[in-house]
Amino acid sequence: MKNEPTIGEVFLTSLAFRFFGKSVYKGYADQLPLSGNEKVLDFGSGMGTVAYYVAQRLTPGHGHLTCVDISRRWLAACSKTLRRFPGVSFLQGDVCGLPLPKESFDLIYCHFVLHDISDGELGKVLPVLVGLLKSKGLLAFREPLKETEKLKGVQRLLEEQEGLSKKENRVTDVPYMGNTLESIYIKAE
Repeated sequence: MKNEPTIGEVFLTSLAFRFFGKSVYKGYADQLPLSGNEKVLDFGSGMGTVAYYVAQRLTPGHGHLTCVDISRRWLAACSKTLRRFPGVSFLQGDVCGLPLPKESFDLIYCHFVLHDISDGELGKVLPVLVGLLKSKGLLAFREPLKETEKLKGVQRLLEEQEGLSKKENRVTDVPYMGNTLESIYIKAE
């Protein structure tokens, strides 16, 4: 997986966010099970397209959003996107080596990220993400359905995680993005 996007990729994502943000990113953020006081991790936050809408749903002083991305350029764009929101922190690097306390998040979500991670890296990253979930914590993702083999691998790896079970799974048609798989897994008590 390449770490840094080109300036063109950042520009195109910015345009997509500006023109299609509500129909694509807000729609996903609105479906995430949030009451406002959760500790949330956006894994692979990119420029913060989903995080922008998640941050609006968190209660200042109670909820907190942590945006993680391996790319400095994406994280700089993310911090700019979310500059007006309190209760947001940013961490750059590989999630496997970041100083994140185990069992500290109520919700971890990934939006169009997992299909870009190599199978070998997924085998390392997914257990770390599951370990960061609190008891009854949720792991949610949305991925392109055309990545069928990759999605099967992601689901297999998640089903192998002790104490994690599938809560929801559905196929949706996302404007301008096509068919996607949206899944939510829950960590046992």
